[in-house]
Amino acid sequence: MSPDTFLEPLYRWLYSVADWLLESSTMNGWVRIFEGLRMVEGLLIVALLALGFGLGAVFVIGCYATELGRQARFLGCRERLSNARLTCGSRLPGMVGMVDAVNAEIDAADAERVEALRAADEFSRGLSALSHDVRTPLTGARGYLQLAREEADSARKDEQLAAADARLAAMSGLLDELFSYARAADPDTPLELGPVAVRPLLEQVLLGHYPEFEQCGWEPTLDCEDVSVEANAEALARIVENLVVNALRHGSGPLTARVHLAGEKNAEKCGVIVELINPVADPSAIDADRLFERFYQADASRSTAGSGLGLSVAAKLAAAQGMSLSARLEGAELVVTLVTRAA
Repeated sequence: MSPDTFLEPLYRWLYSVADWLLESSTMNGWVRIFEGLRMVEGLLIVALLALGFGLGAVFVIGCYATELGRQARFLGCRERLSNARLTCGSRLPGMVGMVDAVNAEIDAADAERVEALRAADEFSRGLSALSHDVRTPLTGARGYLQLAREEADSARKDEQLAAADARLAAMSGLLDELFSYARAADPDTPLELGPVAVRPLLEQVLLGHYPEFEQCGWEPTLDCEDVSVEANAEALARIVENLVVNALRHGSGPLTARVHLAGEKNAEKCGVIVELINPVADPSAIDADRLFERFYQADASRSTAGSGLGLSVAAKLAAAQGMSLSARLEGAELVVTLVTRAA
């Protein structure tokens, strides 16, 4: 008997049994049970994932709240003058950047405080020096007036009164510079700008000081193109006046004034450069970067006249008109440069 003869009926029987099982209600019930179990399993997985995300969110929020609370306590207890900085106890996203930003603000506030203290100290020292400069001519004037009262010779009395008048004029000049600085530094005092011819203005200022130049034996030089600038005529004249007075007081040779265009851009004049150049006796004693600071004087002994406000007034007036004023040393020459817009 061959094996195929035996196996063929067996296959047919198993096939019929399988058909019966698949078609029977019992099998359909088991199938539904298995399908239900798979649905429950899917819902359970979804629920577990949702629970995991929720717990993770709660944990992250707790970490942020804890870290922010620690930083808030640090900032609340930090002394205003302390050098302590905020630290980050975790690597949470955004936390490091926030800590760096807070520390940058702390550093900026500390830098402003240090600068304010430095400025206040400088102002106090400058004010003391200015007070000395005011008291000196006032004391001298009182002395000459006292001598004039006791002097019987009319000629001598006139000399003493003239000397007293000169001392009072010097004091008046110092007070005028202080008042000019206060006005130039006042942001509520706007300047009306308009076209101003540079050459006539420079000639007027230089001619006004011609006696001083002649007394020093100096011949000022003017090299100026015929240009006009956008400025306030009175303020620009005051700037040039203060620069010329500074050159007369502290220079060691004749003054040279040069005016030229800064160049052309898109066929339009973009600016005018005014340079005042004068030799100086001791270039090493001059700090060009501090020349326009309030009360700055290169002469530490204060043996020269002036309050140290003239160049500061010039810088304030230049800034109020949108100009820039700078200084540099070129060998034994001081070069002061005023850059303004062409009209």
